Amino acid sequence: MADFLLLMCGLAGLWLGSETLIRGAMSIADRYRLSDALFGMLVLAIGTDLPELFVAFDASFRSLAGEDLSGIVIGSAIGSTIGQFALVFGLAGFLGYRPMQRKFLARNTVFLVGSIVAVFVFSLDGVISRTEGILLCVYYGAYLYVLIFRRAEMPDEGENQPDAAIWKAWFVLLVGFGLLLISAELTVASATSFAEAVGLSNIAVSAIIIGMGSSLPELSVSFVALLRKRHGLSVGNLVGSNVLDTLLVPGLAAVISPLIVPVAVLWVDLPVLLVTTVLVLGFLYVSKRGIRTVEAVILVTIYIGYAATRLVGPGS
Repeated sequence: MADFLLLMCGLAGLWLGSETLIRGAMSIADRYRLSDALFGMLVLAIGTDLPELFVAFDASFRSLAGEDLSGIVIGSAIGSTIGQFALVFGLAGFLGYRPMQRKFLARNTVFLVGSIVAVFVFSLDGVISRTEGILLCVYYGAYLYVLIFRRAEMPDEGENQPDAAIWKAWFVLLVGFGLLLISAELTVASATSFAEAVGLSNIAVSAIIIGMGSSLPELSVSFVALLRKRHGLSVGNLVGSNVLDTLLVPGLAAVISPLIVPVAVLWVDLPVLLVTTVLVLGFLYVSKRGIRTVEAVILVTIYIGYAATRLVGPGS
């Protein structure tokens, strides 16, 4: 009962933190004339992915001490990316995403699909080494380079006049980040305790409970952004978060301590992530509909199937 109450408190904190974060983000984006998509990919993506990074750091340093927690690192990272593209895009898609500009399809495909292929190739021998971890981090650095130096090409969502002093906007943004981080930690911890109490396996906890819990900030931010008609913030946040989760989280973790990748991740998690990513890219950048009810149902159905497989399927 206590874990359930803490879980509810964590969810409430995530919503409050995301509302605060979006308010500050919109003010800063407007003040500096940044596009919503660029701001979402850079600032929001890194901020809302702090839970995944903290999980990876903690598990990797424990692995150095002789406790192998590689499954927690890779499971939570890949589980979170699947949660963001299947569950978050699916649930938020019921509010409706409009189609995005097709000229960004190639860039997003290179980094979203390319990151999945890179992790798959590096994991074929069962281990992501320190050298391969560095290569994943370099790949993420290339992504940041492209975003920063091609920022003039990012789409805007209309001219909005800043409505607050810039220091206040940054303060609100930092408060939102803090609330999201604390709330995400509370949510994940309480959800994990609850899962262990009912007998879920380690990989199920990492891929479903931790992965879903650590993607809750993105879900909260996406809903608030869509309600405020700032589609670019939502899409940018989710795209940037998935690139970070797939490249930087396992990359940094492997640099600290080489990751032992479970076979199930190669043949269950990564294929599901690839299919989901291709569908989302098609819905947003190829289809003229964007993501609406039909597309949302498809994505949520995929996530339900993935969660069921993770709970009772191979490696669970």
